[in-house]
Amino acid sequence: MLVAVTLSLAWWGSPGSARADIDLPPADLASPISLSADEGTTWQQGAYEIWHLRGHLEVAQGDTNAHADEAIVWIDRSGIVADTPTDEPLASADRLTATPTITKLIVYLEGNVVARHTSPGRPMEMTDRNWLARFYSQQPPRVNVARRLAASDQPLALFARARAARDATLHDAAVTPVQYTQPMSVPPPAFPQSALAQQPGAIVPAQPAPGGVAVAPVEALPPGAAAEQDVLGGRRIRLFPRGNTAAPQLKTLASPHPGEQVLLFDSGVNIQIDGLPTVPGLVEGGTLDIVADRIVVWTTDVDPVEMGREQVQAQQMPLELYLEGNIVFRQGSRVIYADRMYYDVRSQVGLILDAELLSDVPGYEGKVRLRAEAIRQLGEGRFVGQDAFITTSRLGFPSYRLASGEIYFEESDVPLIDRRTGAPVFDAAGEQLTDKRRLVTSRNNVLYLDRVPVFYWPTIATNLEDPDLYIRRILIRNDNVFGTQVLTDWNAYQLFGIEHPIEGTKWDISLDYLSDRGPAIGTSVRYDRDNGFFGLPGPNFGFADLWAINDDGHDNLGLGRRDLIPDRQFRNRIFSRHRQYLPGDYQLTIESGWISDDNFLEQYYENEWDEFKDQTTDVELKRYVDNRSWSLLGRTRLNDFFTQTEWYPRGDHFWLAQSLGEYLTWYEHSTVGYARLRTASRPTDPVDAAQQVPLPWEITNSSLRATTRHEVDAPFQLGVAKLTPYALGELGYWGATVTDASEATRAYGQAGLRASVPVWAVDPFVESDLFNLHGVAHKIIFDADAAFADANERYYDLPAYDKVDDDSVEHFRRRFTELLYGGTTPPMFDERYYALRSGIGSNVASPTSEIADRLATVRFGATQRWQTKRGRAGSRHIIDWIVLDTHVTWFPDQERDNFGEPFGLLDYNFNWHVGDRFTLVSEGIFDFFDDGQAIASVGGFLNRPPRGNVYLGFTSLDGPINAKIVTASFSYWMSPKWISTFGTSVDVAGNGNIGQSFSITRIGESMLVSFGFNVDSSKDSVGVNLAVQPRFLPGLVLGSGTGAAVPQVRNMGFQ
Repeated sequence: MLVAVTLSLAWWGSPGSARADIDLPPADLASPISLSADEGTTWQQGAYEIWHLRGHLEVAQGDTNAHADEAIVWIDRSGIVADTPTDEPLASADRLTATPTITKLIVYLEGNVVARHTSPGRPMEMTDRNWLARFYSQQPPRVNVARRLAASDQPLALFARARAARDATLHDAAVTPVQYTQPMSVPPPAFPQSALAQQPGAIVPAQPAPGGVAVAPVEALPPGAAAEQDVLGGRRIRLFPRGNTAAPQLKTLASPHPGEQVLLFDSGVNIQIDGLPTVPGLVEGGTLDIVADRIVVWTTDVDPVEMGREQVQAQQMPLELYLEGNIVFRQGSRVIYADRMYYDVRSQVGLILDAELLSDVPGYEGKVRLRAEAIRQLGEGRFVGQDAFITTSRLGFPSYRLASGEIYFEESDVPLIDRRTGAPVFDAAGEQLTDKRRLVTSRNNVLYLDRVPVFYWPTIATNLEDPDLYIRRILIRNDNVFGTQVLTDWNAYQLFGIEHPIEGTKWDISLDYLSDRGPAIGTSVRYDRDNGFFGLPGPNFGFADLWAINDDGHDNLGLGRRDLIPDRQFRNRIFSRHRQYLPGDYQLTIESGWISDDNFLEQYYENEWDEFKDQTTDVELKRYVDNRSWSLLGRTRLNDFFTQTEWYPRGDHFWLAQSLGEYLTWYEHSTVGYARLRTASRPTDPVDAAQQVPLPWEITNSSLRATTRHEVDAPFQLGVAKLTPYALGELGYWGATVTDASEATRAYGQAGLRASVPVWAVDPFVESDLFNLHGVAHKIIFDADAAFADANERYYDLPAYDKVDDDSVEHFRRRFTELLYGGTTPPMFDERYYALRSGIGSNVASPTSEIADRLATVRFGATQRWQTKRGRAGSRHIIDWIVLDTHVTWFPDQERDNFGEPFGLLDYNFNWHVGDRFTLVSEGIFDFFDDGQAIASVGGFLNRPPRGNVYLGFTSLDGPINAKIVTASFSYWMSPKWISTFGTSVDVAGNGNIGQSFSITRIGESMLVSFGFNVDSSKDSVGVNLAVQPRFLPGLVLGSGTGAAVPQVRNMGFQ
């Protein structure tokens, strides 16, 4: 919200200038770029190869070509550019957004420039004295010069002009193509952009000229005008009557200053000023469009301003405006309404009195409304607004508003830093690049609901890149587990009035109250920084989270565990993760996790407990070199209620897919370390303790472990089949076994053959309006993997230093074993043997070294795709209409390996996109021995944006646990004012209800008000929720809390 408050300040922006580049439509990236000239000189500067070309110069790519007397050309042959073309060197590309195989050229042409685009039906031509353009191609450029000259030591004036033209657009994210009309008797001039758009007052017209023409063709300019506009960035001024009224009254007033012209326009006037640049993220460039009852203009009398006549001025010429009465100030999607306004274009000093603004603001949904008594510029990049309020309400008297006595805005330049190296970024000329930092401070802030003040804070200090207002989250709810809950997260930097927070960090404070459990407090820090961490160089990111509660209640963890007594009253957790990319391709990872008791995560952080990785305490240093990596890990256990392995330390080395000559490929993984397996302590609650037994492998053990595993493949093609014979072997040493302290040396080997055969068929004549089919292609890949393995040590005799399951799954298995099997795990339900049957031992990069043993399997599979074309005629695209993947394993030694059944581990995955809005899905996995898993699900999705979506599904589980679960959910936009959501799950096999949730949301003019309930049968809990969600919070994803799309504020009329 604060962004919009300060937006009007940003109208008066920072100084700068940018040449208005004119590009013809871009050519196909597959088209090569050719350069030819009579003479050429080349030299290297930074990342660029630079050419100076002269005489009969031509640049061509596809349907685009240009001719000129001379040119300066920058060529970047690095082969990578950013996803959005820029002029920054390759070194500044973000580490995650590089796009390969693109060559970039920046071309500056001067002298009798003629540029043409000869595409059929869209011929275009442009002539000028100079032109700057960018070309991109997947092919290397071809440079042909008749004579190649040696580079001169003398400064080249053309290069200086070319660099100035290029630097003027150095930070542009993209170049906007400007079309021209052909033939034309007078070529339209290329109006340079002025520094004005980076100041307050730079405004783009709400509707651009027809045909995409940024500058409309005009009559021939007066002598000298075309030349004058190229000096310091020209501006074009036009005056019109307001609406369809008669021409306004014009009075020429006497000026005490020689050479000054003072004009008074009365009875309604419209003034337009073209040629204004852009302030990225704040102000759109282009045209300033102002309408007012009365306007006073101060300017030079060299070329008098007249009604209906166009005038071109240089930027250094004086131009001052005073406007009064029903002012409408337009720029793109932004509109300012004011009673009085003053603006000095040349000196960048301005004042708006009684101003009102409607604007789109980055980071916010819909439009915001700002009203201020006055906005003043104090100096370059410094502004102050007085007596302002902001709201998204469009009512005459807003339903809510944030009022501020004073708002201060400051903009400054900061060095641009390479995210990968942490070093400053320089352009090809060796000049350091900069970025903008925008800070805002407001004082005496009061939040009003209607006319009632509900919140006050003396000072808000924030960065416009993260413009939260104190509160990041407010949630109120009630249920049988925690009682009435008030959960709030606050921006700590703003709360403590820290005006200059650490860049790239977010610091929050949590203040919570749970009526049945007690008060809670917490804090969290998240960061993503480029410039090192505690003296270590390199980009880094991570978080630290602490939360504590004085808990005077009991835990409710579901059926059979609804009243567990915690072993302490003060409960908390400290959790942090840090990753840093160090120079030399090193990666440092640090993690710590301390939890007060065994049930704390499951009770208060259930999503983390169920889905996230285990919370461990360790330090790892890793380095990647091509297809190799090595790492060094140290780990200790802080939580004695989890079974975890400590490493003091452990080293790993991987070398994957390394060619050995022409026919062989080699894979390797070696590891060595001292391990200490520490098992979980018993729960303190007697009810919980009675339901749990240790798992078979949970035996305290410590020893040295060293293993090295290798695989050699020999792939070859045999007709249509690809065959890969392979051999895998491992040698391993354990300093102790699970039965005694004696050491063990294991030799493990596996030999096998992988094969795949692709087949396909196409019928382009299949047509169906019902199923939206336009041709069908059926593609199948049949695959098989036959493997035979043996070892001299059994896997269950070795300590399980590398676990198979997470802490949460192990916690369930301890209860599962006791409740269903009286404390003894049957072999078919031992997770280690399931992993062995699934082939985990056949992988060089297996996550567990211990699970490898004698086994014979042949795995068969088929992946199938039925593809068709959908979309409008002429622009259809290929989609996967039906997907069906199936696999099954044959066990030759069925008695030893698969409990007497020859086949097992049958799985399938099916998706049928019946239409663009309706999809049928199904998946399953089966074993055929007694009590073997038989899991299958089937369902259908119907999605009709923006109205909502529906899902209906059925899941069947057979085996040790039996269930038949029907699941249904929908979200529906019932009317412009109401949205409803519902979800339910019921076990129809006899276990009964699982749970339901329902909510109904009213879409208000400024707020989303939701009421709902939820039922959790396992916890015997019924909850009621009442939420009030403002529609103006930054980063809010509209509809995220309702399940259906909520229209943006003001986007669909008055609501």
